[in-house]
Amino acid sequence: MLSKFGMTTVKTSSTPMSTSVKLSIDDEGKIVSDKLYRGMIGSLLYLTASRPDIAFSVGVCARFQSAPKECHMSAVKRVFLYLKGTSHFGLWYPSCGPIL
Repeated sequence: MLSKFGMTTVKTSSTPMSTSVKLSIDDEGKIVSDKLYRGMIGSLLYLTASRPDIAFSVGVCARFQSAPKECHMSAVKRVFLYLKGTSHFGLWYPSCGPIL
């Protein structure tokens, strides 16, 4: 997924979302490609099944799919930075036997 969006050579982040940044509708911000933004959000939403640690951050970013701005895209990219640094995290669902 990181290579699909060109983020294989970026640094990592220790948290999926900054606590100091509050996302809201930004009427004055620079518009970004809504197709790219929706693609990134869709990929992240699919990943939340095995990565519940990003569920809140992805949910907040998904609210702005109708008119994404640069500040929203930077928040989504931060989730990707977090994923790159925590690729060993996740839930494992066995194909047979009980789920413990």
